[in-house]
Amino acid sequence: MRGEFTKTFSNLTERCCFDCVKQCVALFSLLFLFVCQGVAQPAPVIRNITFVGNRALSQSQFIGIFALPQPYDSLRFAEKFDRLSHIYKELGYYDFRIDSLALAPPTLTVFLTEGEPFLISKLNFHGNTILSDEELADLCDTEISAPLLQTTLENDIDEILKKYESLGRPFTKVFLREPRIVYEDHNGSLKPRLEIDIDIQEGKFTKLVGTRIFGNQSTKQEVIEREIRFRAGEAFREEKFNLIQERLERTNFFERVFPPELLIVNNTNDDTLEAALKLQIVEGNPNTFDGIVGYQPPQNPNDPNDAGFFTGLINISLQNMFGTGRRLDVKWLKPNQFTQDTRLRYQEPYFVGLPLSLIFDFMQLKQDSTFTQLQLGLSAAYRFADNFFITSSLTREEINPIFEGASIAQVIFPTTITLTGFGMIYDSRDYPISPQSGFYFRNDYRIGRKVISASDSLLAIYPIQTTVLQQRILFEAEYYQRTFKRQVLALRFHGEAILADEIQFSDLMRFGGAQNLRGYREQQFLASQLMWLNTEYRFLLSRKAFLFGFYDVGYFFKPQNPINPLDGSLRGWRRGVGIGARVDTPLGLMGISYALGEGDTFSTGKVHFGIINTF
Repeated sequence: MRGEFTKTFSNLTERCCFDCVKQCVALFSLLFLFVCQGVAQPAPVIRNITFVGNRALSQSQFIGIFALPQPYDSLRFAEKFDRLSHIYKELGYYDFRIDSLALAPPTLTVFLTEGEPFLISKLNFHGNTILSDEELADLCDTEISAPLLQTTLENDIDEILKKYESLGRPFTKVFLREPRIVYEDHNGSLKPRLEIDIDIQEGKFTKLVGTRIFGNQSTKQEVIEREIRFRAGEAFREEKFNLIQERLERTNFFERVFPPELLIVNNTNDDTLEAALKLQIVEGNPNTFDGIVGYQPPQNPNDPNDAGFFTGLINISLQNMFGTGRRLDVKWLKPNQFTQDTRLRYQEPYFVGLPLSLIFDFMQLKQDSTFTQLQLGLSAAYRFADNFFITSSLTREEINPIFEGASIAQVIFPTTITLTGFGMIYDSRDYPISPQSGFYFRNDYRIGRKVISASDSLLAIYPIQTTVLQQRILFEAEYYQRTFKRQVLALRFHGEAILADEIQFSDLMRFGGAQNLRGYREQQFLASQLMWLNTEYRFLLSRKAFLFGFYDVGYFFKPQNPINPLDGSLRGWRRGVGIGARVDTPLGLMGISYALGEGDTFSTGKVHFGIINTF
């Protein structure tokens, strides 16, 4: 809703020339001279140009305009001299003209008259009552006693309009009068100066009295009003108005959001307009079902006991429960035949009416038939700005050993860990399902005590610390950038570390596979410190579908096992490369990728299928 800026002149610099007609005649004569000489003989090569009469610009500055040596062409040289004239006018020399030429190949001599610079004498404002002349002048970069630059002046007008918009007056109009040429006495001689007059028609104060929303079938109106962050009775703000469409699209609740409109509903008050926001939306399918089936080939094809196996993932996400913006996520993961991971997560947005989200987490893990892990967590995220959140968390974990008939290589102790922490999130991605631009960053720090409740007889065999201070640090970052038409570069970084005096087998993190380091088995690596970088180059097929090639690199470090001296520390780098696609089908978004890790051949590559179905 930008206000109006009207110029009462079509070309400011041309209007300020005293001798415009004379200059045109000189340029026409120059063109005629070139044409006549071109007919009489072949065009000579100009190697040197000498200027006579210049003071503001040096000879070296002139040479930069002309690419020498070159045979002169009438039209080409006319363009060069026109550019020279434009440079002088930008410096305020509106009386600049070319008087004559002297051609003596290979040298061209140019006789010119610069005239006096037309500097700005005064900047006058008319019609302003809300802002003073001093306040308006502070918004302008146009300087007194400097040349008039049309681009700078137009930017100043734009800043004035933005200021009035920030005051709730988006219908303000600004008009520029034609500059007035005055002569001022400087040391006994009259110098030409310019006075700039700016007329301001201050628009009425615009107050928002409500919203008119069309197209929402399941999402409640108060949820939409909450996301656009406009309240009845507040002043109209251009900056907030321009963010409405982006804010609603990023909720992932809607298939399409049309640009908002401002409707005037009452114009009877002398200095106040009452307006309503009009929003047209198309409901989408914010709920998703994500299923992945993978096959892991045997590590040793010649070993009959080493058979391949299938892995699986089910991820159900209800992102707009009952149209209230509440979210429930359910995830079941089976990375191998011995491990199973179940997770539930519930998010309550705008707790007690504040921009505060509460998240409840539950996780139950059965790891390699060696231990179970139960985790309960409560975290909060407070939004300070559109893209910036501060987080805090409280987590309790319990680890218990299990035995299912076979001996295990690691000793697991009953353990309880209580962690508290804080962090931050910044998210400017334009479309979470398939971003084409934006940046995501997350940092989390947690600290707590790990308590081991083993029997005295077991502790006599394994002299370990029963109470350990533990710290966990996490960094995540994603970057998306459009490169060429329908092409996107996607980068994703993840780093995580557990810091403690003693780190046992049950503390270690597991990674590798389709979700992080492709080209390797699911959860192939154990580590207390790890990182990976996913690099993808995508060729977009639609808003959600694309083809891609990728290159992944990962690092891991596993420390010395404190209860097994034969289980030493281990660290390493791993790389993976491959291709993949995500296509939009009647069943949903289907993904497939083929990856090669270090040492892999075509037959030992990893293939994963996945489907994301909205409902």
